[in-house]
Amino acid sequence: MTKIVPAVLVKTKEEYQARLAVIRQLTNRFQLDIIDGEFVDNKTITLGDINRLIDIKMDVHLMVVDPKVYVEKCIALNANRIIIQFECGQDILPLLERIRKAGLSPGVAINPATKLNKIKPYKEILDHVLIMGYPAGFAGQKLDPMVFDRLAEVRAIFPAVEIGLDGGVNLGNAKKVLQAGFDVVNINSAIFNSQDPLGQYSEFLGYLL
Repeated sequence: MTKIVPAVLVKTKEEYQARLAVIRQLTNRFQLDIIDGEFVDNKTITLGDINRLIDIKMDVHLMVVDPKVYVEKCIALNANRIIIQFECGQDILPLLERIRKAGLSPGVAINPATKLNKIKPYKEILDHVLIMGYPAGFAGQKLDPMVFDRLAEVRAIFPAVEIGLDGGVNLGNAKKVLQAGFDVVNINSAIFNSQDPLGQYSEFLGYLL
């Protein structure tokens, strides 16, 4: 069954702590988005603002131009999964290998314009492929409908990996998205911009029944 994972993209430690308190009432896994201000013209809190967690699983999605330093910090935080944005412009294979060697789960995220054959070389090491619903870097954009075709294409190339969707999911498209066959669907704005995040999360869960 598809798992709904709250995604956290915030600029301050206070926002992070507030959202983490909500997430603990919803589920045992979340995704933390880290943006360095260089990959795109946006910037989040840093990994230095984050404490090691033992009661909840944290996936970290790195949207940064130099992921090497961030990977080491994620390892120190014992992140559940470290997802590197493919378009960072770096050779990510050594980083994926480092994540695996550390006993954590390596993943890669791909923007809509990125051809899937570019990530084929990582087939043997990846646990997770994150399909972006729009170009990475900013929350609240519109879902690109190509993600449904891309899901089938990724599944054909990577039959054993967990496949996620990140970006653009809301109650208007939730039924189609949550019944499409993604293993994980990350949701940010549609949960946390609501007056009732718990109720909103429950509404999304209703589409899985």
